[in-house]
Amino acid sequence: MYTEDNESHWFQRATEGDDVDTTNTSLRNAMRLLAALTLLLLAPENANAAPCDSLMRLQLANTTITNARVVSPGAFHLRSRQRSSVEVFSAFDRLPAFCRVEATVSPSRDSHIAVEVWLPATGWNGKFLGVGNGGFAGSLSYFRLGEAVNSGYAGASTDTGHKGRSRDSQWSIGHPEKQTDFDYRAVHEMTVVAKAAIEAFYGRVPARSYFSSCSNGGRQGLMEAQQYPADYDGIMAGAPAMHLGFRTFVSDKVDAFRDRGGKLVIYHGSADAPQNSVDFFQQLQSRLGREAVDAFTQLYIVPGMGHCGSGEVPNDFGQWVRPNADPEHSMLKALERWVELGVRPTSVIATQWNKDGDTTSGVLRTRPLCPYPQTARWTGAGDKNDSKNYGCGS
Repeated sequence: MYTEDNESHWFQRATEGDDVDTTNTSLRNAMRLLAALTLLLLAPENANAAPCDSLMRLQLANTTITNARVVSPGAFHLRSRQRSSVEVFSAFDRLPAFCRVEATVSPSRDSHIAVEVWLPATGWNGKFLGVGNGGFAGSLSYFRLGEAVNSGYAGASTDTGHKGRSRDSQWSIGHPEKQTDFDYRAVHEMTVVAKAAIEAFYGRVPARSYFSSCSNGGRQGLMEAQQYPADYDGIMAGAPAMHLGFRTFVSDKVDAFRDRGGKLVIYHGSADAPQNSVDFFQQLQSRLGREAVDAFTQLYIVPGMGHCGSGEVPNDFGQWVRPNADPEHSMLKALERWVELGVRPTSVIATQWNKDGDTTSGVLRTRPLCPYPQTARWTGAGDKNDSKNYGCGS
């Protein structure tokens, strides 16, 4: 079963020694590129929109734009050595055209933060989705970027300032600035580059900005709320690895994020040692009061679930971004509705598929996920495998 931490590991195996291959060597790909360019020229998202290659001229502090070009429909693909998993997005051959922006950010002399921003050529939903990393990062999350574009978001990813295997931290020895980049600075710099690229390409800023990731990515989301409260309107933090930082760790000082209207959703599997998430939530309540916390933060403990999505239980609830998701079945969409319409989630339906993680295999069972400390309780009537026969209660 897929977990967020080994996503980076799988990607590194897929691309080790090679960059991703987007070279158009066939007539078919050349025709795709021509079609994509035609779309950009004839049907811009906004009258003030700019061509993709013009983003090479973006002027941002400590930032070098190394490439900005249109990737034609289906032309992006990874090397074939990656291990397959139904949860890991792999339909790059079906992606629509997008503008791929590559950048390097150096906020210190020892910083070399790689960033990519993917911008849908058409059909942009007006939102930005920042994505995080598993383990100690060391690579870009192309799977997550693909998910974002496939669902209409502009997406961005970073390697957090170093290259290497997600389980390796040797790069940090003797490099305090790289430690800072990993701890919190790289995700912020990624966000700055992404918002500038979005505004330049579409001629307007994103209507809303969201961050969604798990494990170290969950920690990254909480660090964003703590260190840079204006970066995101909504943050979905899964199984946050609270103490994975080198010198700066997660705290409950998210008051500024709350004050500007930010919403925070944390989820954690009950089989994944969730006590740190519970402690964080209860510390917030102790300091701010339950009513104040309920106005901007929710915690979901997913019964029986392991790390980020594993376990033979209903464990699919919107942590993987899919087109046409709805707020009843997607925690991310429920978060968006909370941010945009002020509708606080009361529950989210989790699904277990007949073949774990495979949405084409049919539904095995569903359960509602309830905001902590509530739990889902069977009403006493009806099919126990159907979420509609459960309610949330303390």
